[in-house]
Amino acid sequence: MEYIDAAAKKGAKLIVFPEQSLQGYLHNLAVFKNETMEYQHKNAEPVPGGESVQQIIKKAKETDMYIVFGMTECDPSEGPDVLYNTDVLVGPEGFIGKYRKVHQPLDELHVYRPGDGWEVYDIGFAKVGMLICYDKAFPESTRELALQGAEILIMPTAWPLSAPDADPKTDYSAYLADIFERTRAAENQCWFISSNHVGRSGDHVFFGNSRIIYPNGRVCAEIPYMQEGLVTATIDIQEEIVKARTIEFFGLCMLKDRRPSAYRHLVTPRDLGK
Repeated sequence: MEYIDAAAKKGAKLIVFPEQSLQGYLHNLAVFKNETMEYQHKNAEPVPGGESVQQIIKKAKETDMYIVFGMTECDPSEGPDVLYNTDVLVGPEGFIGKYRKVHQPLDELHVYRPGDGWEVYDIGFAKVGMLICYDKAFPESTRELALQGAEILIMPTAWPLSAPDADPKTDYSAYLADIFERTRAAENQCWFISSNHVGRSGDHVFFGNSRIIYPNGRVCAEIPYMQEGLVTATIDIQEEIVKARTIEFFGLCMLKDRRPSAYRHLVTPRDLGK
């Protein structure tokens, strides 16, 4: 709530929080532990009826702001054992939509059910699409959103260092996060917002570096490694997209120049053992 108020004072219209920012990310991603499952079930909330979700909706109305946050979602209609790793989008008009994480790494498979697709939401000044963390390793995730007209790709994440004592400036995991995020922006010529955890949580140390990326793949604004904070930018959303798709890369628009008929194996299930 304090960060929402701080962003409102800066005149922000959209704020993005990390993956699982309500319940906290899994403490033991590589090794399953019963207490992790118990905690997530005990603290999960329905969307949009959960108490915390309703408090954030109230704050969105008070500050006239759009808010994206991550959480553990339970869905009573699907059974008492069903959980999702979910992004929620709320705004001055209330609950707008949610996204359930599709690509699940390691122990997430034991805790959450996977989502089954992406949707784009019109919030007036921009069309936005959400993804979560590991989704950014798959170009299909953001291309799906871009083809539906998304202008801002929003990604709450919990992306850790390879080892607790690693230097984020040389760490391979941080390196991958950087190239994935900037590539997803550049290849779709869309804005990309990444919001990452920072500090130790269970077995992981998260390096932060939350940031806003131009449609050309260059970083617009960011928080330094290992620092908690709030970074803002005042941008012309559509103007920068048009610039990226017309004059910055020899006039090339990568969405226009696609040749879907040649991508015959793109959505064909494949046995990697063959």
